[in-house]
Amino acid sequence: MIIALAGHVDHGKTALVRALTGIDPDRLPDEKARGMTIDLGFAHTVLPDGNTVGFVDVPGHERFLTNMLAGVLSIDSVLLVVAADDGPMPQTHEHLSILALTGITDIAVAVTKIDRVDEARVAAVTVEVREVLARAGYTDPTMMPVSAIAGTGMEALRSWIGAKAAAWRRRSSAGGFRLAVDRGFLVPGTGLVVTGTVASGTVAVGDRLLLSPAHLAARVRGIQVHHAAAETASAGDRCALAITGTRIEKATVRRGDWLLAPSLHAPTARLDAQVRVAEGRVLKHASSVHVHIGSASIGARVLTGTDGFVHLTLQRETAALFGDRVILRDDATGRVVAGGRVIDPFPPARRVPREQRAASLAAMASTDPLQGLLRTDGWIDLARFGLARNLDSTDTLTGGIRIGRSAHPILVSQETSESLGEALLRILTGWHEKHPSLPGPGKAALLLSMRAWPAEIAEAVLVERLARGDIRQRDAVYHLPSHQARLAPADASAWKRIEPAFVAEPLRPPRVREVAELLSMSPEETESLLVRLERFGLLLRVAPNRFFQPAGVVALGNIAAALAAESEEGTFIAAAFNKRSGIGRNLTIQVLEYLDKIGVTRRAGEPRHVVRAVADVLG
Repeated sequence: MIIALAGHVDHGKTALVRALTGIDPDRLPDEKARGMTIDLGFAHTVLPDGNTVGFVDVPGHERFLTNMLAGVLSIDSVLLVVAADDGPMPQTHEHLSILALTGITDIAVAVTKIDRVDEARVAAVTVEVREVLARAGYTDPTMMPVSAIAGTGMEALRSWIGAKAAAWRRRSSAGGFRLAVDRGFLVPGTGLVVTGTVASGTVAVGDRLLLSPAHLAARVRGIQVHHAAAETASAGDRCALAITGTRIEKATVRRGDWLLAPSLHAPTARLDAQVRVAEGRVLKHASSVHVHIGSASIGARVLTGTDGFVHLTLQRETAALFGDRVILRDDATGRVVAGGRVIDPFPPARRVPREQRAASLAAMASTDPLQGLLRTDGWIDLARFGLARNLDSTDTLTGGIRIGRSAHPILVSQETSESLGEALLRILTGWHEKHPSLPGPGKAALLLSMRAWPAEIAEAVLVERLARGDIRQRDAVYHLPSHQARLAPADASAWKRIEPAFVAEPLRPPRVREVAELLSMSPEETESLLVRLERFGLLLRVAPNRFFQPAGVVALGNIAAALAAESEEGTFIAAAFNKRSGIGRNLTIQVLEYLDKIGVTRRAGEPRHVVRAVADVLG
């Protein structure tokens, strides 16, 4: 269990933690010299019943509000510290507002330094604090007058902590592992160590993780939970992980990064969140803000919507998921203006009418998001839904009809399945009427004609109609069962003559001019022929002067996937692809740019990631 201590600067948080644990959370020289907590301070104690309680001493000075936010966004219980000689001060109100905005409901109060004032003053401050808490929505909080120096009231505080620990229920360890990094440092003999509070899942020594959003592979060498060596750490634990990796260095790890299970690496720079505006503040449309999420502070532009929903465009990517707490600070004044939680970490790239999007977000935020989304949108991308909510599996999610590929299922309502399926058949019918001599469109062209719908559901409807036999596939093109198209006799004869050359060198087929020599035709006539063959799905134009058979492109895409799978970072570079494929440097660049274009790979600097299987993209 972890308790955060919040409150105004110099109200005694650090002294209280020292009295409870014997540990001084002021760990930096600057903090010692200035007598205040600048960065997050951590300490723990083992209770008589064996339970371990961790304490996060968050900074009280307004100059270090960013550090305070990094401390409270990942905890569930707060001890608000108010000095009896001062009473509630500006940071008391600021911290209390932040706690309310993040949805933290479990708050108690320690009225400290009671040895410096008389009983009347203690009583007056207690009444004043109750009134402040009531205005923030906290009724009947536990109030404990204490003196960390004299020891007065400390037993009552320890009893409260013991009761909290006894009643505390460990968070579910379901879902993939996620840890928001708040510190990274080198330990002699150990190497790089990162610390944070486990947001979800479980990690064990030897596990392979990713540092996100940088996409750096890491292996866990050691684990400490509350400074004690451990084999595992689970959701809710405050832990330190010793990690190693070929590209992991201290300079690459910063507060705000996430260490997580590889399957959860899906960095995003756009979020939809549900927020509540702080009392007396205004959240302006299109204003600049700082978004605090996990342990990060990221500049962003906020677009306000309806019912408290906002769209955030971040200046850099983060590994946010559904339910993560967020705080928004005005860029100009630094004041906290709103707080809430992430609803959709992967908002649609296409424009959606405002009213429809508001209904979708309300459904996502409801207690039954599946049925809500089926009513509002008519479909759910289960893979994206499961990733956004960090679900171990989506196999048990029901309520509609599953369509699409098994690796990427879509849940749709009966009405949506039928209406979109019929619309797809109408599109193909129109295509055949316009091009009666051609066999049909390729997958990319067909999906492009369905761009009024999200690509995921368009592809799923296509797969479902293929399974039903309403649509058929020939090579790399799609057509209605009733449609018949054949190559012109001259083109069929020409293909018969040149096909062996493409089969003999599937990874390095002949250039256009080389095909022209085989046919004794001009390069221009040959190019026109190859374009017609491409329309029949027999070839794919990868470069201006080179056409491939689809099987050759699949083989090259599989080489890229194999190289990425062999790398700890899940990436590969052009030189490695050139060496493995043996197709030459210039053709390597052309092939990789084509794979980028059709969505098989994505380039990030020199290395490339594999985004989708090439066979899925080509159909």
